[in-house]
Amino acid sequence: MIGMEPVLMEDLERYCFLSKLTGNHNADYPVYVCVVGRMDKEANRYRYTLKMQKNEEWRTVCELEKPGVLLFLDADTLLLSGVKSTDAPAQPNSAQTRFSTFLCSTEEWKETFTLSLKTTDVQRLTKTQLLIKAEIQLEAADAYALDPEQAEAWQKTQHENADYTVLEELPWCADGRGVIQGKRMRLFVYDTLTTELFPLTDPRMNCGSVSACPELGKALFTGMTYGRKASQREGLYCFDAQTGSVTTLIEEGVYRRIKEPRFVSGTIVFSATDGLRYGKNESLNFYTLNPDTGAVTLLAKLDDPLGSSIVTDCRLSSGSAVKTDGTSLYFTMTQGWTTPLFQLDLKGNLRRVLDFNGSIDDFDVTGQTVRFIGQRAHRLQEIEQAQLPQGKLTSLTDWNADALADRDVIQPRYLSFHSGGRQIDGWVLTPWHYDPSQRYPAVLEIHGGPNTTYGEVFHHEMQMLAGKGYFVLFCNPVGSVGRGDAFADIRGRYGCEDYQNLTDFLDEAIQAYPAIDPKRIAVSGGSYGGFMVNWMIGHTHRFACAISQRSIANFMTIYGLSDFGYYFVRDQLSADPLNEQDQARLWRHSPLRYAGQVKTPTLFLHSEDDHRCSISEGLQMFTALSDRGVPTRMVCFKGEHHELSRSGKPLHRLRRFAEIQRWLDRYCPVNAVSESVFPGEEGC
Repeated sequence: MIGMEPVLMEDLERYCFLSKLTGNHNADYPVYVCVVGRMDKEANRYRYTLKMQKNEEWRTVCELEKPGVLLFLDADTLLLSGVKSTDAPAQPNSAQTRFSTFLCSTEEWKETFTLSLKTTDVQRLTKTQLLIKAEIQLEAADAYALDPEQAEAWQKTQHENADYTVLEELPWCADGRGVIQGKRMRLFVYDTLTTELFPLTDPRMNCGSVSACPELGKALFTGMTYGRKASQREGLYCFDAQTGSVTTLIEEGVYRRIKEPRFVSGTIVFSATDGLRYGKNESLNFYTLNPDTGAVTLLAKLDDPLGSSIVTDCRLSSGSAVKTDGTSLYFTMTQGWTTPLFQLDLKGNLRRVLDFNGSIDDFDVTGQTVRFIGQRAHRLQEIEQAQLPQGKLTSLTDWNADALADRDVIQPRYLSFHSGGRQIDGWVLTPWHYDPSQRYPAVLEIHGGPNTTYGEVFHHEMQMLAGKGYFVLFCNPVGSVGRGDAFADIRGRYGCEDYQNLTDFLDEAIQAYPAIDPKRIAVSGGSYGGFMVNWMIGHTHRFACAISQRSIANFMTIYGLSDFGYYFVRDQLSADPLNEQDQARLWRHSPLRYAGQVKTPTLFLHSEDDHRCSISEGLQMFTALSDRGVPTRMVCFKGEHHELSRSGKPLHRLRRFAEIQRWLDRYCPVNAVSESVFPGEEGC
């Protein structure tokens, strides 16, 4: 477009990242709040503000240290944590959480209470009681109740042992949290009148999903209790505030996964899977449970995952995929490459109540009005509104409008093809100022997961590459979600049909766009995408260069070093890493086995604190390629984990882009001598 510039690497600093959209659920006095994050390059962090809408106007309420608790105690009173204070700034790893209240009508602030807990969630249980979810240490499970002298003694002991890490259980680490030996998520009840805090769950239980119902004075929660090894099979429990009792509704081990329990018109509804057909990633079904008889009844069978699995690098966090208005469930689900909104009632009637060609990252339903944080192909996150069912969409914010106002955003072009007897969805971003008579390099992007999906949403890295003059090619091979569990299931077949889909897509793209120079094609991907990059360079020499990020090289070391390795490998590779015969199978599916065949110049990008795909994975490939004399480079990012490309520190994210661009400039340059494309030309 005339007068427009391409999307640039540093444009990331312009973007607003939206999260935690929360309403007071009062139709007569509607109030909404939302957290908005922006990069601060100078401070190398994100700055967060809380915005509030009342009387149709959005305004900034306060600055936040980080997104924390946002909870309406009533229609006018907002409870929140993480409010930025100039008097006593919060410490990054503090075990204390400060809470404040904000009266929306008068805009009065009050610092209400502080808990000696690292709080992660708060829900209203009764008029005076709050349900608190917080991280605790088993060896000091009652640290919240210590007097000052006892707390000082505990801190002294911690300091004396700071140089030692003792591991006694699995999992011993978690990506984004580091070493979690002896750590659990525990539930507490806090009385706002008496200021009494008492534990609700056994300290050995690790609590998962939590949902309180103030109208009933009850709470549902999932959890698993363990000593040496977590089974990864949660139970379902109910707490009654009136009696003070906890009832086991479903024993641990019955289901592979239990998520999102809710009270709907007094009935217990939850989502779960036994994983018998498709393993740990099998889609969850909705069930009802009779607490008197323990009878469980299937309410709705699903074949796609809850929430948005659409890949983007312009989302810092997502909200809960399941909400209730008291009489029905509302939830998002990834179908194809979109996340429509569904309504489910207690009779099992499932309705698709809102279509949205993009990603719904968070939503709130009040009556027949839904508001959500959405993003599409041509725009970044904004808050949108619709009347259900299928009402017209109205944009309520334009916080990201200026960021792209003078940018020429390249629209993805859909490219469907067949591979391995399946129809596969793919897309192409053409280079900025695309001229079909010229030759251009291309980058094949491969998503992580594999149980995620590409869609038609804004992706900064892809737009940046297109702006630099590259074709950007991306598709959803078998293993991707949104096409049903059978399509998403590649257990025991990593590097087989998925590899074929990707090579077929590349051939299809070259045929559809003859301007692609087949000698200047790079491949890039992270996590599962990094595995596939490592796999592809060991099986073909067609790429000019490769960029392997947070990758997998060896499934035996993934078993021993990844936070989910001890159950992921058995499930996804259909092999027991402690069985000699199965070890041979794991080696066959490990890219490192084929490293001796690699000739492709490869850049490895890894985070030093990545506990999902350990830095050792990249180091193994880097060592093998360097040993063979293959041009290679490895860049390690200190203080980052698996989410570097999506939520890493600003300077680190920008350095990552710079490393990618330098590698492409060297081995897959835009400014090579271009040649005209003639009908029937076979390529350079």
